Amino acid sequence: MTKTRRKRKATPKPVYSLRAEIQAAWPTYYIVDEPERRLDETFVRLKCVIVETSATLEQHRGEEIEIRLACERFLPDVSQSAQRAQLSLILRKNLRSMVAYLPPDAIWALPGIIASKAITHVQVDCDELYRGVATGLSIYLSTLAEMHSLEARS
Repeated sequence: MTKTRRKRKATPKPVYSLRAEIQAAWPTYYIVDEPERRLDETFVRLKCVIVETSATLEQHRGEEIEIRLACERFLPDVSQSAQRAQLSLILRKNLRSMVAYLPPDAIWALPGIIASKAITHVQVDCDELYRGVATGLSIYLSTLAEMHSLEARS
């Protein structure tokens, strides 16, 4: 009689979160038309203050973070495609920032939605930080009340 061994389930990696209140938002647009590359790039920069964090990130509470939401696309006649990280987070003593690449439709609508106060906060979930840098797992833009409501349901 042989025993069948059960595979152990991998322990899920911890997820760390921060929530930040949006203080200001402004869009920028950049286009390049050069022989070696043609692209357009849109950024919506969010100036935020961190209001809630996971225990591990507590030292960043009350600090400012700049979040750049970006959309980049190469224009016709360029064979290369954009090879960018989807979400990149830096949380260091003197520097806190994040870049997230989004689809074009979403990025163009954001400044108006933020101005209307329909979105007031950003939640970022990330892997464990290594030397102050982490890969973002998700970004959620909403009101703080809605974030707490969804959290209570789960």
